[in-house]
Amino acid sequence: MMVQLSIMPISEDKHLSKPIAKAVKIIHESGLEYKLTPMGTLIKGEWQEVMNVAKKCHEAVREDFDRVTTQIKIDDLKSGDISFDDKIRAVEEKAEMEFKK
Repeated sequence: MMVQLSIMPISEDKHLSKPIAKAVKIIHESGLEYKLTPMGTLIKGEWQEVMNVAKKCHEAVREDFDRVTTQIKIDDLKSGDISFDDKIRAVEEKAEMEFKK
């Protein structure tokens, strides 16, 4: 399963990299495969382990803010595993071009 996790503290502070770094550190320490992007973090793993990590991240950021929004997008491929790069390559093949990385 592949998940895109995006946690956003609601705050007047425009610099939110510190709470995001706190969440990404939790993901890193989980040992799950992940990829940090500008709009969220992609995480690969089994349902329970990914959801446990998402919960820990949300709770860790929530400790420092009155309000936090968390978005989770799930790509659950029944027929097998697919890598982050495989998903991109599949679109590039259909477009018959390589995209900027």
